[in-house]
Amino acid sequence: MNVAHIETKSFIYGPGCRFVIWVQGCKIHCKGCWNSQMWSFATNNSYSVLQLLEMINRERSSIEGVTLLGGEPLDQYEETYKLCSECQRSGFSTMIFTGYELSEIEHSTRATIKDVADILIVGRYEETLRTTEKQWIGSTNQQILFLTDRYMDYKLYDTNYMEINIEESGKCTILGFPDEKECIDLFH
Repeated sequence: MNVAHIETKSFIYGPGCRFVIWVQGCKIHCKGCWNSQMWSFATNNSYSVLQLLEMINRERSSIEGVTLLGGEPLDQYEETYKLCSECQRSGFSTMIFTGYELSEIEHSTRATIKDVADILIVGRYEETLRTTEKQWIGSTNQQILFLTDRYMDYKLYDTNYMEINIEESGKCTILGFPDEKECIDLFH
């Protein structure tokens, strides 16, 4: 799998603490995309599904599930399907962010992704419909689909979440969907 970035523990990309994988490569290219640096399919970090599963299992005691986003996870369909299938078999929940519309998924060979995802977020990012007031989505046209009973009682909040990670070296990473004003306010 061609991977752009991994966070071994995050609390904003799905229920509970999650192992989060940003895949490298996207055919969709939504205008205003936050992750346009992940559009290229040039190899960034290459991992086998087995290697990723080993990394995920090392975090077993502290994570609830695995989230894939990108880039576009469904543009690496075979690896995404296999990884999610193995994660579910191991007891982890699975969540996938995709820019594909539900109808595009259902009328393609990608339809079986619904068999291995607990939560599927679908829809193109629409810059004119941008929101920072909804959990997990970047624009109001996107849909959050709970595909299994695992999170039947999960309560979504009308709020925006961010995480700030500061490494010992001083490197700072901001995750989530912050708006520019929030970022400026944080550092003043």
